[in-house]
Amino acid sequence: MNDQNLPSHVMADLNAGFIMTDLDDGFQRCLKSSETVFIYRCDVNDEVHEETIDTDKIDHDEAICGFYDSVDEVRELYGDSALMIIAECYFENNCPAQLPTS
Repeated sequence: MNDQNLPSHVMADLNAGFIMTDLDDGFQRCLKSSETVFIYRCDVNDEVHEETIDTDKIDHDEAICGFYDSVDEVRELYGDSALMIIAECYFENNCPAQLPTS
């Protein structure tokens, strides 16, 4: 998918500094707010679900459960981006599969 096929609100996020982390999952995107805080957004049922995740305030082992075997594995694979990946796992574990339609 190229940029011209993205919804305008997703393009606005990308132009504001978000990076696309998953095209196949509701245009999931992330903005690094600080060294430990990440803002994740995804589109679910024509609504935008957003969560601000402070990796200092979440259980890293619980966040990565189902995605990786250990936090050390995440650090080895992603280096300086490990906290962003931990936040992404947390987001994906907590993002509603379906938002209310009413």
